[in-house]
This record gives sequence, structure tokens and C-alpha cells, in this order.
Amino acid sequence: MLAPAASTPRPRPDGQAPTLDELVRAAGISLDPEHLDRLKRYRDLLFKQNQSTNLTAVRDLPSIERRLILESFRLIAPLRALPIINDVRPQSLIDIGTGGGLPGMVLAIACPDLNVFLLDATGKKVAFLDLAIGELGLGNVVTIHARAEEIGHRPRFRDGFDVVTARAVSSLPALFELGLPLLRVGGSLLLPKGVDIAEELAAADRAAEILGGKIVDTGMLPDLGSTIVTRLVVVRKMIATPSAYPRRAGIPARSPLGSNRIGQATS
Repeated sequence: MLAPAASTPRPRPDGQAPTLDELVRAAGISLDPEHLDRLKRYRDLLFKQNQSTNLTAVRDLPSIERRLILESFRLIAPLRALPIINDVRPQSLIDIGTGGGLPGMVLAIACPDLNVFLLDATGKKVAFLDLAIGELGLGNVVTIHARAEEIGHRPRFRDGFDVVTARAVSSLPALFELGLPLLRVGGSLLLPKGVDIAEELAAADRAAEILGGKIVDTGMLPDLGSTIVTRLVVVRKMIATPSAYPRRAGIPARSPLGSNRIGQATS
């Protein structure tokens, strides 16, 4: 799926920006024509629907391609490199606060062997995702209209996933609290974040210990021609998360675990 190295797309003779095909090839991503066509159709659906529904703050097509689609592609190599669980590679991924489907929809298109669940609390966003899934014929994607704090206590979803990801929707301690209960033991959080997260990591390390996880990597994501410099925080679930977590809706963000403001669960 991923070529050994990426390159910067060369300027086109007509002076226009590189096409999505060219960006994908330069990123070292190998997609067959069917999956590339789905990716283009998803891009177009996202761009069109975003004119009337606030799916993402990124509005123009070139930025959608470089800042959203290429950013999502950067997770493929770390995803494929995760340890084997129960004798198989990761089979299920849940994308928390997916919005317009990023990175989950892109990963589902590029990795058809992966079962992807898209979680969002906003009905209009979930409605768009359901429309896109139907139009693209994606049989490996399911939407969930709910909050992570809620489904983290449902037996159907708790301890049910190999991978959890989210696009910087909250602080690391809050994302740990939302994501670790959803992982089976041995599963991993893949959390793209900004470069300057040293202060955040200190609290996150304490939060991970409370929740049964361990930070195993904080390295930089491969460039792939994206316009954003991104660090990837990888957390492995070592033991079962205590049943008190996640706490009620809003509390993980307001009173993050591991900070000076809180030391244990708040009801």
C-alpha cells in the first residue's frame, strides 16, 4: 500500500496545482483505479456539502486535498506497523469526532480490509457520512451517532476495537479517556497532534497510567507532501480501563486526568 519514499510533486507545465492523482503518487500511495475514483468522489462530496453544512473549516479543494486527505494518508504506515493482536493485523478502527469523515473515510477507502467506524455527536455530519458511504458503495464503514463518553460504557463497543484515532479534537488526556475504554487490550490509539506538546505530554503520561495505557511513541509523521508538520502520539492499551471511565459527557475535556486539577474520577 505504501511505497518506500515520497517526493514533492513537480509543478505542472500549465502552472496549475498538482492533481489529486499526482499528489497521491508523489506521497508514495498506491491506489487501484477504483479506490482512486472513490477518493475523488469523496473529496467532491465533502467540498460540495461543506458549502451548506459545517463539516470542516477547510473550504477550498486544494486545501482539502493537501491538509485533509494527505494528512489522513500519513496514518497508513503507522497503522500497518502496529503489533499483531490475536494473530491478526488491526481489523477494526473507530474515528472519534470524525466530522466530515477524517481521517476515517480516507483510511477506509485506502485500506478496504479495515472495518472503520465513524463516531460523531452531530446529526448533520452523520447524515452526510451516511450519504457518502452509500454513494461510494463502502461496505467496510459504519457510522455511530453518539458521544464517545456514552459508547465507552456500552458493552457492544467497550473493549471492541483494535485502533482508535481522532484529529486533535481535544487534549491528549481527554482523548486518552475517550479512546482507551474503546480499545481491546493490546490495541492502540493513533493521535495526530502539533509539534509543541511537551507540556501536554506530562499530564498525558499520568492519564495513560490511570486508564491502563502506555505512551509508546511520539515521533513525527512522514511528510508525504502535506502542508502540516505533525507529531503522532501512539498509546498501547496494556490492561483493562477501570469501569469509572470515561466520565460523563464534557468532564474529560473540562477536568483532564493527569492535570493538577484532578487526580481521580469525578462523577
